Amino acid sequence: MKRIRSVLGILLILLSVGGLFFWEWKGREAFLMDEVLVAGREIQRGSEVDGSMFFAKSVPKDNLLKGALRPGDRGLLEGKVASQFVAENDQIVMSYFADPEFRLSQEESIFVIKPDWIAMRSSALRRGDLVDIYGTDGLGFLGTFRLAYVKDDAEREVRDAAEGIDGKPRKVSGILDRPDSTSVIDHVEIITTLPEYEFLVDCVSGGGEITPSALIIVQRGDQIDT
Repeated sequence: MKRIRSVLGILLILLSVGGLFFWEWKGREAFLMDEVLVAGREIQRGSEVDGSMFFAKSVPKDNLLKGALRPGDRGLLEGKVASQFVAENDQIVMSYFADPEFRLSQEESIFVIKPDWIAMRSSALRRGDLVDIYGTDGLGFLGTFRLAYVKDDAEREVRDAAEGIDGKPRKVSGILDRPDSTSVIDHVEIITTLPEYEFLVDCVSGGGEITPSALIIVQRGDQIDT
């Protein structure tokens, strides 16, 4: 009887050790953790993302963000654009991303802002930038527009000098990350509607009762990579 008790005692100890080992190995994760997608690196606002930028990570259930994406949701992020800054190791929520805005609606087209219309613009303007346009001589704010093209005087696209020889833009590019360009900006082309463009033309030509004005092009803080 005493021997049986000893064996049972040893078995209980082994079971306890085995249970503790299983809890630390799999049990804790199964009961207290959930696997979600997190960012594998910093993702800047306006940058296009793909599945390779994310990886699966187990986090405590109490720390789960509402709507956090699971590893199987990685494909939903392909081609999306970050609508805010996402830090490395941040959990991923679909609301952090949006479809690319760089497209034309049925009413929109591409219109040229001629070089002699421009009173001021940054040398860092690039295709896809969102800009506010103001008029001089007290005319003030005229509207917000997306740049379709930024061209030199030979109608060539002005790009970052650091971009690849194939012309493909970097997926993460902020305004302050553009110290050099492939050429000098001559004019820009904006995405807008015909009535909005006619209003800009009136502003620079003095059409109607509008005093002739030059245009000031001011970059905003977000940019859509294309």
